[in-house]
Amino acid sequence: RSREMVERIAGTTFPSSFTDEDVLLVGTGRRAPTDAERRELGELAAVLPLVLG
Repeated sequence: RSREMVERIAGTTFPSSFTDEDVLLVGTGRRAPTDAERRELGELAAVLPLVLG
């Protein structure tokens, strides 16, 4: 459910290779994406972290 909420706020889905935990941590800025994750995220990487407040 948390993944769905983050993806709804982002307006897109995260790559399927991301675990739910990865989506939450990277999506909210609690962990920076690795270079490989950045490549997978594409344009979404430029708008992360999402502001949830």
